[in-house]
Amino acid sequence: MTSATHTSGSAATDSQRPRLEERYFRRMAAAADEKTQLTDWLRGGRILDIGAGGGDLAARIATLPDVEEVIALDDSVDAVAHLNAIHGITVRFGTADQLAELGLRDLDGIVMSSVLHEIASYNPRGPEHGRQAALANLAVIGRALRPGGVLVIRDFVTPSNPDRTLTLITPGRDGDALLSAYREQVPVPELADFTARGPHTFTATARAVTEALLTVNWGVESLQREAQEQYCQLQLEELVHEVEALQVGLSPLHHKAWVQSGYREHLADWTVLEQDGTPWFPETKAIWVFEKRIPPDSATS
Repeated sequence: MTSATHTSGSAATDSQRPRLEERYFRRMAAAADEKTQLTDWLRGGRILDIGAGGGDLAARIATLPDVEEVIALDDSVDAVAHLNAIHGITVRFGTADQLAELGLRDLDGIVMSSVLHEIASYNPRGPEHGRQAALANLAVIGRALRPGGVLVIRDFVTPSNPDRTLTLITPGRDGDALLSAYREQVPVPELADFTARGPHTFTATARAVTEALLTVNWGVESLQREAQEQYCQLQLEELVHEVEALQVGLSPLHHKAWVQSGYREHLADWTVLEQDGTPWFPETKAIWVFEKRIPPDSATS
């Protein structure tokens, strides 16, 4: 199976995941144009790219007008080796929850491209605590911004009404085998909970179906790595509300979700139906933009 454009970040612990092979970095590079939309929200100054991976996004940010410094942060030794080969950026080794101890504060902009779900998937307490880990990291990240700074998140998105039941029809025996292999490797039991309803036909929740599609899209060669990542952490509006509830001064500026180029084509042989038989396909990517509020006394001084 040919893979669609996929850009996964690297802000997880190397001891918990497979090493990042070269095809991983090729996938990230292939999405560089699509990731450029993140830069539209940056306003110059000091910019931090969390989970910078191969550095394609960081390199593009460095070319923007008014950008004074681009800091590429990653905790993968493979990623850091790639980043160190890029001129014009500052490379730091570490994780999102270490910003304060790394001295990364008063930043004008922070970008996270397909990193939040990895923070959740590989957190030390296990994937069942992924949501809490993601939000705890966002609190640290919000505090690292200066007033007026922006946080731009690009990641996968949980479908609305994620517990509703959908029907998944695989493309025959090979599809059944791929789905079975995924179910054996995914570490979250409810994501493996598919019920056989007939030849090549299964029912599961909308979240489980989405997670399965986003994983099998990469084919059997990538299954060992991709099955360990739980892509769907928060719904589109849900993430906005949760970030506001962190009380670190972040206000929403923009958010939207879409189907990333290539997914429909590469999953064309897989069929998903609502309970009434209506065809369905998940939105695969979203962007969220937040601004750090300027305290009232600072705004009037």
